[in-house]
Amino acid sequence: MIREAELPRLGKKYSVTLESGDRLDIIIYDEGERELFFFPSGEEEPHCSVSLTDQEARQVGSIIGGAFYQPRLLEKLEAAIAELFIEWIKIRPEAPLAGKSIGELGLRKNLGITVIGVVQEGEHGRKKTVAINPGPSFTFVPGQMVIVAGRRDAVERFAALAGRS
Repeated sequence: MIREAELPRLGKKYSVTLESGDRLDIIIYDEGERELFFFPSGEEEPHCSVSLTDQEARQVGSIIGGAFYQPRLLEKLEAAIAELFIEWIKIRPEAPLAGKSIGELGLRKNLGITVIGVVQEGEHGRKKTVAINPGPSFTFVPGQMVIVAGRRDAVERFAALAGRS
């Protein structure tokens, strides 16, 4: 459960109750700094805290959200905000879009999706970023993991073009 509270002239406070009963309080100050406080279940005093700059908080948020690493146990990472879906889709060798560019496919115009980024396996199985917000000349290659955003039906049509059944 998440509770939100205004902190007049300071920012906002979010209290997140975890499944374990522990609580994480996050304060976002108007100047950008964040403070996180961890409360063990039933405790009124925080066990520990950390302060983050705006940039550090955004980096940590990206890591937690799966932008840098997608756990192998997850078939897909999907985030839904209103009607916006963000999904990681792997380009299969038999994919109809393999060897074609974003512009050639007209992804925004024809499907209504945006390619946010592309990652692929690097040395020693590590992921490496190939492109962030690639332009119309970017060409898809089998094995790439493409992060796309759009309505659910548009994302599903892209997934079919990527070779997912």
